[in-house]
Amino acid sequence: MFNVKRSMQIFVLILAIALLALVAWSSTQKNSPFYQPIQAYELTTPLSQVTPQEIEETVKPYLGKSFWDIPLNHIQADLIRLDWVQSAEVKRKWPNLLYLSIKEQVPVARWGDSGLVNRSGRVFFPLSIAGFENLVRLDGDLSESEWVLRNLIDLQNQLNALNMTVSQLKLSEDKVWQVQILNGPSLVIDSLEYQHKLQRFIQAFPQLDSAMRKSARVYDLRYSNGFIIAKNQS
Repeated sequence: MFNVKRSMQIFVLILAIALLALVAWSSTQKNSPFYQPIQAYELTTPLSQVTPQEIEETVKPYLGKSFWDIPLNHIQADLIRLDWVQSAEVKRKWPNLLYLSIKEQVPVARWGDSGLVNRSGRVFFPLSIAGFENLVRLDGDLSESEWVLRNLIDLQNQLNALNMTVSQLKLSEDKVWQVQILNGPSLVIDSLEYQHKLQRFIQAFPQLDSAMRKSARVYDLRYSNGFIIAKNQS
């Protein structure tokens, strides 16, 4: 008796699974009454750089596909490939709608001639950087972009004491920092005892006479016992 009851339970379970599989399969077939195609999408986040046309061209090829087997990961990947998209999330809403959530890149600096740097220190290359030409320019090896951005923040915080604003920062292959001050001289600092040399300069700068400051073109801080001032050619 027990075996018969047990067998019936297993049979019912297998039948239920088979029916669910059949319904799921039928929902992907256009001639099935269970078929429900995706007909529209809704953007849930505001955008300032990505255009509605770019979104439309990306999502349109997927409209009309089954609600159940539409490749959400493919749509997300296609959206992330757009110039200004940092990340994207695509969700389904029954019966025929897609929700699109897009996080745009937020540039905080330039990288070289054609790149921009986001808040995480990642570099991206949009078709145009128009409108962002006044951002601080960073240069160096792409693999070190996060380090360069972190150092810019730290450097600027320290140079605020001298009312100096960094306009360009470059890390050379031999790990030498080249700092261009807005409407002013440049600083050269190597990575060896970097903070000590920078602090020594910050403390000594107010003691320099006005004429020397005005004539300074480069402050070379790469020395263990002080720094050298290269003057503008008169």
